[in-house]
Amino acid sequence: MVTGLKALKRNQYGKDFICNTMQSVFDELKPDHFYIAYFNKTCTKATSLVYYVNGSKTANNISYMLDDVPCRKVLESGAIYLLKSQAHIVYPKDKLMVEYGFESYLGIPIFSQHDDVIGILVCLFKQPMILTSIQFNWCESIGYQLGAELQYLALLAEKKLLLSEMESSQRVAKLGNWQWDVQTNTFTWSQEVYRIYEVDKQLTPNLKLVQEYIHPEDRERVIHFMDTIIVSSHSSYNIIYRLLLPNGKIKYVRNESKIFKDDNGNTNLVRGIVQDITEFYHLSSELSITSNKLHVTYNAIIEGVWEYDFSKNQTITSPKIWDLLQVDSAKVNSFHDWISIIHKDERRAAINAFKKIKNNNCQLFSFEFRTNPYSVNNDSNLTDRWFKCEGRVVEVDDFGENEKIAGVLTDITESISTVQQLNLAKTVFDNTSECIVITDHCNNIVTVNKSFEQVTGYKKDDVIGKNPSILASGMHDQRFYENMWQSVENTGQWKGQLYNRRKNGHIYPEEMTINKIEDDNHEVVNYVGVFHDVSVRQQTEKKLRFYANNDALTTLMNRRCFSEMVEKELTFVNENKVDISYCHEFSILFIDLDDFKAINDLYGHDVGDKLLKNIAEILLKYCDDNTLVCRYGGDEFAILLKGKSSFEAKKYAEKLIQALRNPIYIDTIQLDITISIGISTYPQSGLTHLDLLKNADYAMYEQKRNGRNGISIYDAKLQAEYLRRLRLKDRLIKAISENKIQVFYQPIIDIETGKVSKFEALTRWFDEEEGYISPIIFIEMAEKYGLIGELGRIVCEQACHDLAYIRQQGFTDISISINRSVREFSICDQKYIYDVIERYNLPFDKIMVEITESAALDEGNNILELLSEFSKKGICIAIDDFGTGYSSMSAIIANKPNVIKIDRSFIIDIEDSTESQILVSLVMDMSRKLKLDVVAEGVESEAQVRILSKMGCHFIQGFYFSPAVEIKQAMRLLEQSEFCSIPAFD
Repeated sequence: MVTGLKALKRNQYGKDFICNTMQSVFDELKPDHFYIAYFNKTCTKATSLVYYVNGSKTANNISYMLDDVPCRKVLESGAIYLLKSQAHIVYPKDKLMVEYGFESYLGIPIFSQHDDVIGILVCLFKQPMILTSIQFNWCESIGYQLGAELQYLALLAEKKLLLSEMESSQRVAKLGNWQWDVQTNTFTWSQEVYRIYEVDKQLTPNLKLVQEYIHPEDRERVIHFMDTIIVSSHSSYNIIYRLLLPNGKIKYVRNESKIFKDDNGNTNLVRGIVQDITEFYHLSSELSITSNKLHVTYNAIIEGVWEYDFSKNQTITSPKIWDLLQVDSAKVNSFHDWISIIHKDERRAAINAFKKIKNNNCQLFSFEFRTNPYSVNNDSNLTDRWFKCEGRVVEVDDFGENEKIAGVLTDITESISTVQQLNLAKTVFDNTSECIVITDHCNNIVTVNKSFEQVTGYKKDDVIGKNPSILASGMHDQRFYENMWQSVENTGQWKGQLYNRRKNGHIYPEEMTINKIEDDNHEVVNYVGVFHDVSVRQQTEKKLRFYANNDALTTLMNRRCFSEMVEKELTFVNENKVDISYCHEFSILFIDLDDFKAINDLYGHDVGDKLLKNIAEILLKYCDDNTLVCRYGGDEFAILLKGKSSFEAKKYAEKLIQALRNPIYIDTIQLDITISIGISTYPQSGLTHLDLLKNADYAMYEQKRNGRNGISIYDAKLQAEYLRRLRLKDRLIKAISENKIQVFYQPIIDIETGKVSKFEALTRWFDEEEGYISPIIFIEMAEKYGLIGELGRIVCEQACHDLAYIRQQGFTDISISINRSVREFSICDQKYIYDVIERYNLPFDKIMVEITESAALDEGNNILELLSEFSKKGICIAIDDFGTGYSSMSAIIANKPNVIKIDRSFIIDIEDSTESQILVSLVMDMSRKLKLDVVAEGVESEAQVRILSKMGCHFIQGFYFSPAVEIKQAMRLLEQSEFCSIPAFD
């Protein structure tokens, strides 16, 4: 075998040699997965060059860290490492090993010419593996034969990756590199430069082309600048100018270059980069203007930015840091040097702040300090200078440990007085389009500028001394303003959009920034508001407003607009509370078409859409000036009845139901429609528009639960039940997240021996407020709110854990059955059950999955396919509640279960009901012919046991023997030598 490899090495190179070697590995060792990987320079990471599965090369390659994986042992020892069995258990953090459950691992080191381990050949087996001595020598030979090829291919891969990353980075940054050989007058461009100039990549660049593309208004300046720089003593330059492309497009570019000269000082080579900054130029310009305005107006403090990497002990700072600290950056090379900058009195606080971050005790920090007078450049400056350092964690490693922090350094030595700010702001007040209003510490207006007067219509004398609330539109509630001022007080600033009212009463939208100004003692001196009118911008969107506010299909008001109308009505009612002539009630109807999905499924969505339009027209016929109709979504409609009580709303709803009793004809199709209506009324059903809409919706669904085609009014009783269910749902979510769901076990008795043969795992929940909640209630709730998948996982996990414990105690014949809900099959991949069973080293045939008869027949969720997979794995299948469905025989034939469980409704009256006796007897006869086990559920009396025993029932389950109990009590039942005696039948 070794001779064959050497011959192969003499005749083939590169990828061909690798491919043929891998074929030899598969022919000799038959691994399930195998691959060749190279180690990075720091030997912390491995990256595969080729990856094979069952002898076939795959398109996928892998990359992984060398922590807690067997490859680390090969790297460190430089020897072949064979793990014969249980590899996925020995290395639980090896994702590849655990994911595929590999039993055996073989790692072969690959050596360089200098006998350094540079890579590895890994073979993974799903069965235990043993190497013969001949195979071992052959594997050692592979490591030396592959070395040179791996090193060469690894370099090619890294080079290709680097080139790709560089090209990708240039494309993202819109930055290309170029070179000009002055002596030969030849240009070389990277791919991105061609994209920037938008020229064909086949075109050879030259100086004439470069100069022709310069904008005519910039050309003379740029050419003169470059000619001057090239013959000067400068070694680099940076210039921004415009390009004018042949298609008329104008681009802004930044050209930064380095100049190389010969021994005589003559330029012979220029290298540089050109970056397309068109997208950022105007924004930068506007930001610069705004920044200058704010600087003049508020003399804002400029901060220094820093970043620190714990793992690398590396600090990155902006130049402003050194300007602020007045420290020579060359003297600061370690964390100790940084700490020495801080005054000794504040040093401990700084160290503690960093320790908390490093130890994962917090995510952000802030501390203030003085500089050490002996660390600054100006030693004669004896005045204390104070700084504020703020930072937070910006990066964590794979184990959740804080790895990198970043923050800002602010000079807080001086505070700018409010008077100075106002004096400076006065120079720009009349020259800015921004509206500015300044108030005192009590939020009374001190002054405004001309733009404020033009936009609001108020003169300065009209508003001096008044509160800015005179501009309030009434469209924002108290909570909005409370949040706004809370932000100003906590952060010093608020930014956002709000609606205000002009002097003439017109409401307009504005974008506003509010800043809090404090003195040296952190006492509020002024508030400064800067805003601008955005109504012009909004008017340009007027043509789109219809589609923003109306449903495209029915042209009715849409949900968002309807919610706003309800909110406005609520505001109007509250503003007119003192007006006894106005009715202070209004109602909302939530309407849902019954069985609309069936119409769509039967006749198609086109008919469904036409039906919705018909319904909309009918609803509009019953509208007046005080009625608003909305298509809320899908087949749901909502109606706002202004000034209507719940009694009046119910009368109105009855008219709608009566109107829809008549058939509707769509394309000769007769449709008989019924609707369910929920009603909420202000203020009885809620005090906010959100509560009213939600409660009307809830009332409508309550009507659907009660039989559809009717009306339900949201009242105190309905509200109490609704709130109770919501609170119960929240507590269920908490119980699931905190793993407070319990699993009890009800024994299943072998009727021949009287001993426990199986257990059924049953979910139990003890709620701290209501005590034990019936599984019927909380399982239905879990299904409704999408919690059933997680609930099922908890039961499966706990049942497998407890079965493993039972088996450890010597009861290896016991099995446990787990119930599955039909909703679990639709929202949760049930194949995780395999992983749980394997994790606890359980036999698959000791786990039984119970499904209801209706779930077994639900083909929509691919249940049959999944149950077939369960059976192939060895998992037993039981059909629960047998006899209650509509096609019991179909369920048995389709699913081929191991067990059928007769529902307790047939057992409970088996003593007196001939029909029940006949049904159970038939099930017994059928089970014997189909070779199925039968479990009778709900056995509660000795007489029932006698009858079932006489009929030949295999297993019995019920309160006659034991209710569901905790695992400790279940163990005591198993440990009893005679659990129970089965009464003999006459």
